[in-house]
Amino acid sequence: MPDVPDAANVPAVPNVARIYDYFLGGHTHYPADIAAARRITAASPQAPLLARAMRRWLVRVVAAMTAEGITQFLDLGAGLPTQDNVHEVAARHHPDTKVVYVDNDPVVLAEGRPLLDPGRSVLLMGDVQDMAAVLDHPDLHTLIDLTAPLGVIVSGVVHFLPETPTTAAQFAALRERLAPGSALALNSLVSDGDPTGATTLFRLYQGETGRGQLRTADQLRRFFADFTLQRPGLVPLDDWRPDAPVPPSALPEPLIWGGLAHKP
Repeated sequence: MPDVPDAANVPAVPNVARIYDYFLGGHTHYPADIAAARRITAASPQAPLLARAMRRWLVRVVAAMTAEGITQFLDLGAGLPTQDNVHEVAARHHPDTKVVYVDNDPVVLAEGRPLLDPGRSVLLMGDVQDMAAVLDHPDLHTLIDLTAPLGVIVSGVVHFLPETPTTAAQFAALRERLAPGSALALNSLVSDGDPTGATTLFRLYQGETGRGQLRTADQLRRFFADFTLQRPGLVPLDDWRPDAPVPPSALPEPLIWGGLAHKP
């Protein structure tokens, strides 16, 4: 838990990004976040297991993209950059990797920026529902060259977005701006594997945010559009190129699926 000067500075309101950090075993959270995390776990024991599965998947997709020669990354809806996040994983494979994190939560910006590697990573205020503002942000261009292949990561975000033409248009704008050879790694809660479990967790998410959409795998696949899905396609997270067995007690139900696609 982070050090604070006095009790008055301890946040009383839980924050989604700090709750996620708690699920991952991080240190950027407070008692209110722990209490909320425990309430969420009581309602859906899958929640912390899925958070850890998303992080295992993130580690593998970043490694896969760096193996393909990608050395610059854009993480949309990033949350707090802790516990094996993109800049840490990518640097293990290529020391000159550059990473831009984007989030629309002021708490994430305030608490996340001190965790970064100056000159190699930056955290910007931005929203996936305004892709032009993100891609045109001057601070993004200090690290990212949009004329070169870029690895884009959208993890744990899509189920908070409505199923509307606006959402589809924002992702189309993103794909249009990416250079050939770029990659898009994306995951989301889907209803295919366990409809009851997915619905329960989605209602819990929606109760926290008041928005979102539970999608099928086919609906999620549309976010990749004319990109080419790489093996093994769009699958439950721990089925995506596993590099080590996951103990049965840590293996979640197949509620969140993910994939990696390339722009030709």
